[in-house]
Order: sequence, then C-alpha cells, then structure tokens
Amino acid sequence: MSKQVSVLSASRKDVCSLEADIAFFEARLSLAGDAPDTMYQLAQIKTYQTLGVLVGDTLKTLKPKLGSAGKTKPPATA
Repeated sequence: MSKQVSVLSASRKDVCSLEADIAFFEARLSLAGDAPDTMYQLAQIKTYQTLGVLVGDTLKTLKPKLGSAGKTKPPATA
C-alpha cells in the first residue's frame, strides 16, 4: 500500500496537474460565493482556500527546479 501511495504522490507533482488543481479550487470558490448559506459551504470554502495555498506553495517550489533543469547558456553574440 505504501508503494502505491508514493507512486500516486510522485505522479501528482507535475506542474500541469497542480495548475489544474488550482483552477478547480478557484472554480469551486467562485461557485460558493462570498457569503456561504450553510456551515457545509463555509467548511468547503475554507478547505478549498487552504488547499489552494498548499498546492500553490508546492507549485512555487517546483517551478524554479524545472526552470533551471533545462537551462543552458545562450550563445555569445559578437
């Protein structure tokens, strides 16, 4: 079971998936509105806000790694 969990967590750490997750959270938050009608909606808003922050932080840590991995020096121009 732990091997399966590690494979799943590793596969979710790609940038496209994280960006899609953030878009989903933003869509859910926009549907919930600014003033929740029920405690369930309030819990849902807090959950999606927290998940959005956590996923955003993970995305910020991955992007610099991806950006520096494929960089090479540009050719010198004279």
